[in-house]
Amino acid sequence: ASSIEGDTILIPAESVNDGHLHRFEYTTEQNVTIRWIVVKKPNSASFGVGFDACEVCGNAGYYERGSQVVCKRCDVVMNINTIGFKGGCNPIPLAYEVTGGNLVFRLEDLLAGEKEFR
Repeated sequence: ASSIEGDTILIPAESVNDGHLHRFEYTTEQNVTIRWIVVKKPNSASFGVGFDACEVCGNAGYYERGSQVVCKRCDVVMNINTIGFKGGCNPIPLAYEVTGGNLVFRLEDLLAGEKEFR
């Protein structure tokens, strides 16, 4: 579950640290639903975070198959350790911070990806 505080969206880190793919949405005033994903990286304290879209396949998005994150359009398996990096079929990166046990997303960073979901 996420909560909005001012111009940020907070997601408790403990709710997304199980190694599974977690999906989130934010609907803009223009009624565009921006989707993003969070997955805890294996053997790491960091998270793979990105829009539920890539530069190659657009906003088809991703799903979880076993322990893999897979593109819904082209069936390419993502390397979870590279989610959050730019390029290829990787999810388009989305900036975030970890503060006080929460992943913190700024609305302006989410809105920057709105064009991918129009």
